[in-house]
Amino acid sequence: MKIYGKSDTGVKRPVNQDRFLIREFGDGLALCAVFDGMGGANGGEQASSAALHAFDNCITGELLDSIQTGKLITGSDAEKLLYKAAQTANTEIYKKGEDPSLEGMGTTVIAALITADDVVALNAGDSRLYEVSRGALKQVSKDNSYVQYLVDIGRITKEEAATHPKKNLITKCLGTEDEVEPDIYRLGEIPEMLLFCSDGLTNALEEDFIYQTLTDPDMTDDEKVNELITAANNAGGPDNITIILAVND
Repeated sequence: MKIYGKSDTGVKRPVNQDRFLIREFGDGLALCAVFDGMGGANGGEQASSAALHAFDNCITGELLDSIQTGKLITGSDAEKLLYKAAQTANTEIYKKGEDPSLEGMGTTVIAALITADDVVALNAGDSRLYEVSRGALKQVSKDNSYVQYLVDIGRITKEEAATHPKKNLITKCLGTEDEVEPDIYRLGEIPEMLLFCSDGLTNALEEDFIYQTLTDPDMTDDEKVNELITAANNAGGPDNITIILAVND
């Protein structure tokens, strides 16, 4: 597995509130996560940074201990580690938010533990995980958002959701409530590619363009990441843009 990550402030935001985490442990084991902070410049940066450190601290230490003892990381282990990290991050951010100057701070998270034969992912918010396999780009995670709810109940179409005035209203994230129940996904296999991204990418670019870029045989994998960020900025760059691309080699 080859993994590339990059974050860009975009054209219109004064600061970058996104953060991303990549940890590779060998033998196909890796941790990837993207966080998109919210709650004003200071609050958003603090929330996404706190979440990154919580995921890193909660998961990396335990994985290193398991590797040293020769313990195999199962899908169930991965779920527990991701869930523990999300709860730890949520508690820390929620407590920070008791400061009036940081009220309303929070962050989305899309994270996954990649093992030798499975991908276990955790989501809260509208950052996304996609897979490329069998000639198609498929969204793995489901947005925790008001417009996704409207799509689910048949009130609007997916195409209408892309331009809905409330498309940035999320229904779940880390830190705004004292408890959080993130969504868990298991792929059951390692696809050709995994794409983790904040909504700065998906709000700017069509999925067809993303797929064509990711599968362009004339670009290296890091060039694909750079091309997607450049294209998002050329489309207006309305938000921070963060991408992790994991390629099954």
